[in-house]
Amino acid sequence: MKAQMLNYLKSSRVSWRKAWILVTIPFTFSCLDMDEGNLENTPTAYVSFFNGTRANNEIKIEVDNKVYDRKSFDFGQYIDYWYFYTGERNFSFKDPVTQESVLDTTVTLEIEKVYSFFMTEVGEQVKTLFTEDSLETPDEGKALIRLVNLSSDIPNVSVYQRNQEGPLINDREFMDITDFVPVDMGETDLILRSDEGSEELARINDIHLREGRIYTLVIRGKVQAESNSADALRLQLIRNYPNY
Repeated sequence: MKAQMLNYLKSSRVSWRKAWILVTIPFTFSCLDMDEGNLENTPTAYVSFFNGTRANNEIKIEVDNKVYDRKSFDFGQYIDYWYFYTGERNFSFKDPVTQESVLDTTVTLEIEKVYSFFMTEVGEQVKTLFTEDSLETPDEGKALIRLVNLSSDIPNVSVYQRNQEGPLINDREFMDITDFVPVDMGETDLILRSDEGSEELARINDIHLREGRIYTLVIRGKVQAESNSADALRLQLIRNYPNY
């Protein structure tokens, strides 16, 4: 079995804005940890997953020895929030071919809370960030965005927007995950620069950030990989809420 590591990050802010999103999540995400007939009056939490390990590395998820989503999920794939029973849950991430576990961990899921797993890799060692997501309704004219750094060979980096002098997100290292920060709605570019010399490392052009949406910007891949390879350094924008 490969070496294992779990970094647990937790944010505990609660507000009416967060409560409103928790009310609407069940109508937005449909993959279930339980039979729909048993869902009513059952305490639930919500968990999403992102595979940021390496190209052609599929992962199968098991929870308490039960397979979730019969399809394995590949590098760069994001799985929306699922319902899960609350309490202590045993998550196992496996190679679907060999059935060997690449990482096992036990986490405690609390009622009506929202979590994310982000997987990355250093050499052959799988590492995971597990975080409680503080989802709050953005202010009028705004979206929310956070950064997750899953690139193991990258220097400290900052994220900039088109035509903006200062960074949107500043000085983040490998395995960092930021709080959600407000950003103006509308079309923009997101540019990743090194903190040393402000070298441009990656960018996403002409993205449209919609009012009221919540996003995660993921840094994945390797600086040292060939620029045209599947493992090349990339920015990937995923939408946490809502998923349309």
